[in-house]
Amino acid sequence: MKKLFTVGQVCKCCGVSRSTVLRMENRGLLSPAHVDENTGYRYYDIYNVTKILHIQMFLNMGLTYDDAYSYYLSSGKSPELLSALKNRLTLLTRAYEEMKLRMDDKQHLQPEIITLPEYVCYQKEFEGTSWSDKYRDMYNLFGEVVEKGYRPLISERLFVINNSDGREKEGANTYICCVPLEPSCADADTVFYPSCTAFSMLCYGDDKAISKAHAEFDEKLRALGLKPMGRKRGIGIVSGYTGKEFLQENYVSRLIVPIEDLDNEEIDRLNRSGLIKIR
Repeated sequence: MKKLFTVGQVCKCCGVSRSTVLRMENRGLLSPAHVDENTGYRYYDIYNVTKILHIQMFLNMGLTYDDAYSYYLSSGKSPELLSALKNRLTLLTRAYEEMKLRMDDKQHLQPEIITLPEYVCYQKEFEGTSWSDKYRDMYNLFGEVVEKGYRPLISERLFVINNSDGREKEGANTYICCVPLEPSCADADTVFYPSCTAFSMLCYGDDKAISKAHAEFDEKLRALGLKPMGRKRGIGIVSGYTGKEFLQENYVSRLIVPIEDLDNEEIDRLNRSGLIKIR
């Protein structure tokens, strides 16, 4: 005879509340193995228990009940869920790399080739003479985003497009401050950025360290034989306006430049070199 369990036993085993189990039932994710006709008591089997644990795993990964429903409805072949998992993995990888960079106390990570997603931005051009000017201008631009009711894109960082090579020079430099937005915010005041292949490198440290990293970034770009297809971007990950509790020497930024798409032969060449990670 199949072994059955009460809702209390299931809740204790899975570490969930009775309301959570009922919520899963109401969402079509779970069906009791047996319901007593006289008492209305619900009983669950091993399959129910393992399914609850599986759904809890999804929730702990930051996914939703709807994601779990899509997974089971498609027999584990949901394109939407796969995309959600990929986005979640990207965010987790970024967070891990940022923290590891600080823990290792190194100036930068190994350079990478990544794929930037498409997004829309609210942006403006500014002129300044120092890194503090860029921080100030980005801070003010982000304030405009809030005032206009735009929704910043949580998965993408604020960034600056440098009209020069990005290193500090005497006199004023022009640059564009950009705030990525949710796609629904696209209007006449926003700019669309298509998806592209990009050369990337994380930088760690204060203004002087990041300025020095610009030179190394350019050298590695040339050494790897990569062809830029746009201007360099400085992406703020933790700076004065996103983590004011952080000391300046703990700032982390990412330098990125769009590059020409790579064919299979070029990808093989770069993989064999061991000098760069390709995602």
